Amino acid sequence: MEGPKFVPGQAWTYRVPDSHAASRIVVGAVLTFSGGDVVCCAVTRAPRRLPDGTIDEATIPFLSFSQAALSETVLAPDGELPLPEGFAPALEEWHADPRGLTVFTVPFEGYLDRLIARQMAAIIGVEAEPPTE
Repeated sequence: MEGPKFVPGQAWTYRVPDSHAASRIVVGAVLTFSGGDVVCCAVTRAPRRLPDGTIDEATIPFLSFSQAALSETVLAPDGELPLPEGFAPALEEWHADPRGLTVFTVPFEGYLDRLIARQMAAIIGVEAEPPTE
């Protein structure tokens, strides 16, 4: 089964806690490599856990996903949104990174720290701890 077609500028709803339902993933670039497409995105109004345990919202200017991971993440297209100011320089930095083009291969559910934990767990072949709200 083929996933959604991603186009720069698209905004998507995704699996995020109800308290942050206004958060959107915005497609910034779709790059084709021999191993498959990579979709570079930004996230608006993403939930962020602060050191004191409270939750606020933040813009994540750049995340790169495999086509499959982003397809598992998104729910429905929701118009178009502009990319945040930090997207273009972050894309350039990602592209120039001598360590390689890092790509998330697990779905995103709103929290950046949770995404990183799930990716690390996937790399070593274990299940990540469930989130605490």
